Amino acid sequence: MSRLLIRIARMQVFACVSWMSALYLSGCTVVGPDYHRPRIDLPSSWSEAGGQGAGMDRAQLQVWWRAFNDPLLDRLIDQALLNNQDLGMALARLQQARAERIQSSSRWGPTVSIGGEGDSMRSSQMLDWPPGIGQSSTWRTGFDASWELDMFGGARRELEAADADIAALAADRHALQVSLLAELATDYSALRTAQARLLIANDNIRNLREGEALAERAWRRGLGSSAELAQARAEREAAQAQPPLLEADVLRSSHAIGVLVGGFPASLREKLTAPHAAVMTVPGLPSSLPSEMIGQRPDLLADEHRLASATARIGVAQAQRLPHFSIPVSFGTTASLVHDLFSGASLAWSAGLQASQSLYDGGRARAGVKVAQARAQAARLAYERDVRLALRDVEDALTSLNSERQRQASLVAAVTDSQAALDRTTRLFRAGLSAYLPVLVAQRTANQARDALTLSQGNQVRGAIALYKALGAGWRADEPLGFNRDSPPQNPWPVRQAVTVGP
Repeated sequence: MSRLLIRIARMQVFACVSWMSALYLSGCTVVGPDYHRPRIDLPSSWSEAGGQGAGMDRAQLQVWWRAFNDPLLDRLIDQALLNNQDLGMALARLQQARAERIQSSSRWGPTVSIGGEGDSMRSSQMLDWPPGIGQSSTWRTGFDASWELDMFGGARRELEAADADIAALAADRHALQVSLLAELATDYSALRTAQARLLIANDNIRNLREGEALAERAWRRGLGSSAELAQARAEREAAQAQPPLLEADVLRSSHAIGVLVGGFPASLREKLTAPHAAVMTVPGLPSSLPSEMIGQRPDLLADEHRLASATARIGVAQAQRLPHFSIPVSFGTTASLVHDLFSGASLAWSAGLQASQSLYDGGRARAGVKVAQARAQAARLAYERDVRLALRDVEDALTSLNSERQRQASLVAAVTDSQAALDRTTRLFRAGLSAYLPVLVAQRTANQARDALTLSQGNQVRGAIALYKALGAGWRADEPLGFNRDSPPQNPWPVRQAVTVGP
């Protein structure tokens, strides 16, 4: 057994010497695969046609909310970018990762320490061996250094993975910003829509009161019935039940906005709940390609960086199976008297080269490589899945916009026709040529058409916001997201003629 161990040790020493010789002759080796962006066969255009639009460039996409031309929305978003707690936490996590990267990188450089010590001792003089020398003092001072050599590139792969993790966290922060701004704009649109519907509801109540008064006068003159008067009163009472619900919607939206901008729920209540009749209008929508969307969405960039990190960690795991080399260096002085510490005779130094290689670990290192490879495969599949989900988000947003656009055209016509019908039935009733029930029916139809049109306009605005979010708009590349590499991979999706997705 001892001979077998000696033979294995000799083989390991020979392997270490061979590895070192090869490295010095051919240069440093970096183990593990290099990262390459996965190639995905993307569609050349969106399946949903969006009409003809002017499109928006990258700078305009970064501040897409300004296309709504609403100064209050602009101020709210500026406040959210400064004060939102979720964005602040994401920044703190990013700063933590950068500090941890510095900690990690420091392990792979030389470690130098300086120190000194002094001790005094007395040995027994009653021993035959070793003979005692009585009392003695020893003083030491000097430097100690150690450097673990990155012969196989494991340290470089680990730092590459750390850089990719930092880039992924930065992309996560940008993805959070995209979602935050879309949520804030959606709540603001819901607020304006509820306020416009509230004005329509109050206008309807006022018209029903006037109609009820007409029905009561007609009944007193014998030109109407008590049933018509009761019906008019019931219509007015039912209409009065609608404003409290809409007022609650306004307050809930204002509360949500107050928290999103970093304040308390009621912080902006007075400013946001003032009567407002105008519904936000849809601006010119961006034109984009599926391939361009991939490069704009920060959540997909985060997936890509995590895949790069997982790929680099394969090299880290492979380096664990190879020999480890380090250089210990010591330099100092040793003397029995303090004033002799700085004499030439007290100098002492040592330097060496240490190498170690695991002979048997139960398959732990080999399994570590398989674990890293499996994690990289999972990260690649997650990236490919999220690309498809992102494409679905855009297609869904385009579908909603197109369907709402078609629906809105019918609602505009319905508002016009229902108002004409209301005017005609009212004139006939005032002239005594018609009962009041047709007036109530026309009034109900006209109010429902106006309310439905307002809802449709709000839905279209929210659809536009969803499209901006799906395209990854709303963040600035103030800091580079890409991890360090000499030659970034080429975009695997060829540039095609842009397909417009907005009206």
